Amino acid sequence: MKLPNLPFLILDTETTGFVPKTHRVMEYACVALKNGKIEMEYEQLLSLPEGHEIPGVVQVLTQIRQKDLLGKPTFQEMLPTIKAMLTPETIVVGQNVKFDIGMLKGEGWDISEHPWIDTAMLASIVYPELKSYSLGYMSEALHLMHTPKHRALGDVRATYQLLELCVERLQSLPGSDLDVLKALAERGPESYRRLFASLTSVAKKKRPAWLSLSKHRSPDASDKSIPATMLKGLTKNAIELMQESLCPSTLESILAGAKKGSMIAVKNLDAAVRRVEIPASVVVLPEPQMLLSGEAAEKFLEQKSFTADEMTLAMKLVLYSPKLKIDLPIHGEETAIWNAKIAASAESPEYLARRKALKKDVVLLGHHELISIANGEESAILKGARIVIDDASMLEDTATGALGWTCFVPTLRAAAACNAALTKCTDLIELWVEKLRNGMDLRYIAPSDLGAPEIEHLTVMIEGLLKTELPHAAEKALSDLLLIFQERNLDGRITWVESFLDGNKAIKSVPEKINEVLGRILYDQSEVTLLIPQAAWKECGSVLPLMMKTVDGPVPMLPIPDFSVLLPIGVALDASIVEAKGKTVLLLSSKRAIEELYLKHAEKCEAAGTTFLCQGFSGGQSRMQAEFVLAKEPAILVTTPWTYETMELPRGTIGRLVLQTLPFDHPSHAIFSRRALRYGDPFSEYSLPRLKHRLFRLIRTFVRHMKAGSSFMILDDRLRTKPYGKRVSEYLQNLAPAPTVRPSLAATGQMKLL
Repeated sequence: MKLPNLPFLILDTETTGFVPKTHRVMEYACVALKNGKIEMEYEQLLSLPEGHEIPGVVQVLTQIRQKDLLGKPTFQEMLPTIKAMLTPETIVVGQNVKFDIGMLKGEGWDISEHPWIDTAMLASIVYPELKSYSLGYMSEALHLMHTPKHRALGDVRATYQLLELCVERLQSLPGSDLDVLKALAERGPESYRRLFASLTSVAKKKRPAWLSLSKHRSPDASDKSIPATMLKGLTKNAIELMQESLCPSTLESILAGAKKGSMIAVKNLDAAVRRVEIPASVVVLPEPQMLLSGEAAEKFLEQKSFTADEMTLAMKLVLYSPKLKIDLPIHGEETAIWNAKIAASAESPEYLARRKALKKDVVLLGHHELISIANGEESAILKGARIVIDDASMLEDTATGALGWTCFVPTLRAAAACNAALTKCTDLIELWVEKLRNGMDLRYIAPSDLGAPEIEHLTVMIEGLLKTELPHAAEKALSDLLLIFQERNLDGRITWVESFLDGNKAIKSVPEKINEVLGRILYDQSEVTLLIPQAAWKECGSVLPLMMKTVDGPVPMLPIPDFSVLLPIGVALDASIVEAKGKTVLLLSSKRAIEELYLKHAEKCEAAGTTFLCQGFSGGQSRMQAEFVLAKEPAILVTTPWTYETMELPRGTIGRLVLQTLPFDHPSHAIFSRRALRYGDPFSEYSLPRLKHRLFRLIRTFVRHMKAGSSFMILDDRLRTKPYGKRVSEYLQNLAPAPTVRPSLAATGQMKLL
């Protein structure tokens, strides 16, 4: 495919980290294109300033060692040569190119105002079927020439081919579609205006098949033999506790047996919709922000100008005509734009039309939305309703989120584009957070903090902004912040400011006693069934009011796939890597532990032909999932238990799940540490039940992903050495189907039955 006759400079950098000036560029590569042909290739290793070294992780990622840079020129020495390759009319192209531009600026070469195109965002427009838009994944999925591996020039070559493929797909659009995209590009950055103006469509009226492809609608094959779970009538003023099954088709079973007027609440509605075949009789009620507001979208598309990310989102709106956020291949900063500018609200007609199904049809919704309705002005709609809460072991956490007040600074930033007053307010909010946290990642807010002069000034400013027209997300964030600023609202709540690893900041407040709030707004109003993990279904005090009566519900008679729970004696985690066969998931307790494992094994695995993907070093979650599924065996994915719970992999993917240490809640977590203080014996009454429920969810997630006859291996010696270990071992034994553990010998040692 020949590119348009435009001058392009495709570039990439390898760096010692992610922060400009703090970290440095150690390799620069580019390819200059003219008249659709390669005019020049350039690659140069660069020495680092005195005192700068390549971190061990980066050495493994790039395979560039400190000695490789000895005697190489500095960036400043090569800057005249590098600058000469970029003419004023040339368009800069790169994969996630804003990162490279930022790092180059840190070296003294500022091209931030030069026209640029991001191939990751371009690919997200025309490849809706891809599971990730990372260059590594797309190189495999689209068969790009990505050599030399790990190096800047290899990335540049792959980016060049990706640009060609994106242009080819754009030019496969009928003229009517391409003309609309050209019109949108005219309101975008100069680089995109020039690119789209140069495109010509094929002479046909039929839209290409790829426009109907989606990465979001791919439920696993439904098991038609699964019986419907029929719920019995509830005792008045009582909560029904039903044992949750490990069967992957539990939700289908509940939906099939639900009567009209029932509401089935799940932890993650988006994941459930993607994973499960929803009966035609069931109405899906997403959270308002997951729906597209037609009015807001129309207003958005009428903007006189677009940023690059706004322009790509606008193009997707016209190409894919979405109703839900999951209908779009959203990528990058588009999520913040969706939330800030085009998402529906609780007052939007799109949401209200769906909510009419409540008490009439079977409705599938998320925990968050159920709690929001119960806590809202129209909570009477739930009076006497039959509500089934699946995954109730997560209800404490999901209800905490639904009942929380949050001001997330990036949301305000996205909404503040072209709004000087909101921009100023956002700046002041961020300054206040910085001053309050004083270098700490997390700091609780005390009454004395709310007496500061900045609070009074911000309150007046926010009240003024709320009288103007604002995007719904900004209005919600500022309204929540006003509630947090009121000293009386600190009572009975946990309130804090927090800064994250990526520099983003938030102000949050949640109820301290979530069980009491749930009793008042939900259990006292409706007939509620809670699905609690089997073998620990009585240990759910964190979501049950103290005086609330419970009754035992039916035990679902659903088939559980065959798997084993193994407790090896004296087996190190390294053995799971060295002897890896098939596809294995390793669960480590912390990012530091993952880093140590990555440094130790990444290069060895590559040499042995084993795919080795690690959280924090192999891209985001969607990229890791996509590359793991695509990888040839053997393949290893290393992540934390908390992340694995949320992963979506096809059935039959995994042969073994290995848990290094028992995943207790971190004792210093902002919410957990405060709530634990309410218990006489925080460990036995709060921490241990949460651990059991988490182990159940991990095994259930594994059962959804595994091949038949797979094994779940636990390497934590505390199961044998600690007094509570026997209790946890017995719990795990009760979860597995008979026989609980398949007796076997492994090369790494004797397998002990739990």
